[in-house]
This record gives sequence, C-alpha cells and structure tokens, in this order.
Amino acid sequence: MRLNKYLYLILISALSSIAPTKSAAQLRYGFNFGGSFSGVTVANTNGYEPVNRSGFRGGLTIEYQMKSCGLAFDGSILYNRINTRLRKHTPDAETIDFGRNYLEIPIHLKYKFWLPATSNLVAPMILTGPTILCHLSPKKSEISVKRIQPGWDVGIGVDVANILQVSGGYRFGLTDIAEISSAAPPVRIKNSGFFLSALILFDF
Repeated sequence: MRLNKYLYLILISALSSIAPTKSAAQLRYGFNFGGSFSGVTVANTNGYEPVNRSGFRGGLTIEYQMKSCGLAFDGSILYNRINTRLRKHTPDAETIDFGRNYLEIPIHLKYKFWLPATSNLVAPMILTGPTILCHLSPKKSEISVKRIQPGWDVGIGVDVANILQVSGGYRFGLTDIAEISSAAPPVRIKNSGFFLSALILFDF
C-alpha cells in the first residue's frame, strides 16, 4: 500500500514537471485521431434506406489556451472517412456509395474545469462550435452530393496535464447533404452522428 502511494506521488511529480502551467496563455499544436459514427437519415425514402457504419478521422489541431482560466479555442483540419451507403429496396438489395471521403474543419470553444485535488493536472471539459465537411469524392450520376456540408458540434471530454485530450460528442448536420432528384418525390439525405477524438498536444 505504501509502495502504491509512493508510485502515485512520483507520477504526479513527473507530470507536474513536464506539464505547462495553466495560468499562462499557450498556443499549441497536436495530432488528432478518432472515429466517426454517422447517423444518416433519409427523407421521402421512396425505396431507399441508409446503411450506417463506423468510420475514422485524423489530422492536425491548433489550440489556444486563455490565460488564468479554463477557456480555450481550437481549430482542426481532419480527413474523415464516412462509411455510409444507401440500399435500394430491390430484389438484389443494391447499395449506392454516395461519397465517403471528406475534409472536416471543426472550430471549437472549450472550457476546462481544473481539479485542485489532482494538482490541476486533470480537467473535465465541455466543447461546442461549428464544423464544415468538404466532400472530396467524385460526383455520382444518380446522387447529387453537396460539396460543402455545415454542422454544429457539442461534446465533453477530459484534459490530462495539458498534453492529452480525450473527447466525444455529437455532430448535428444543419442541411441536407445529398439528393436524388430523379425520384418522385426527391429523396433528401441528411448526416448527423457521434465522434470520438484523442488529441496529443505539443508546444511550439
């Protein structure tokens, strides 16, 4: 038991020595990795249904931490692979790929609640902000996919020693992302869904 206590104190001391102080304003960059879990919905289904599958995303993030408070801002450029298709109600259950490759640009406002009991090394946090998906896949003749797809993120997470942030949340799609105009009435497709993120930060 005493050994565990000593190991805990050594770990806290080590983290304290390498973690930047939260009292100073900081501009940092980092690598962002995670998963995306689309929840595509279809209006005026007209013989189509979504097949939602998990995907992945990753890229670079820059964060600015405000001085003497838990307020922070970040912006990211991420590659987002969305593995969702449409299935036709036909005897062979044909599936249609309407584009799975996206560039995602989220901008988040975050607030971190530093915990004195952990020597201010751990902070639960909340986040929100706009996000844009830019469609990169080639155009499909049957489906008209919008190149720019705006959304809004909300989420929660935890910051550990100003080095590692783990978060999860939900992206609300603000507009339809695609349409099948040849169907009557036209089939409209909207994309919202959950995301998970692990961010490792470094000083400039």
